[in-house]
Amino acid sequence: MNEREEDPLFLQVKSRDTVLIGDNEICKVLSFVGGARDPHAPTLFQVANVDTGEIKFVHGEEVKEIVCSWEQE
Repeated sequence: MNEREEDPLFLQVKSRDTVLIGDNEICKVLSFVGGARDPHAPTLFQVANVDTGEIKFVHGEEVKEIVCSWEQE
């Protein structure tokens, strides 16, 4: 069993990324809270809905896709 499982998508999300939450909600990632086992691994995200401006927290598993990734220069 040398096959390594792919890391979950939410581990690739960074602050300022635009992500798809659920089926049709596009949000901008404002910040994240690290997990208990690895404080650098995001598990809970604070996001702002780009259509409504609503700010809320979502679990990492709710991130379905990274729509646009913010690259730091």
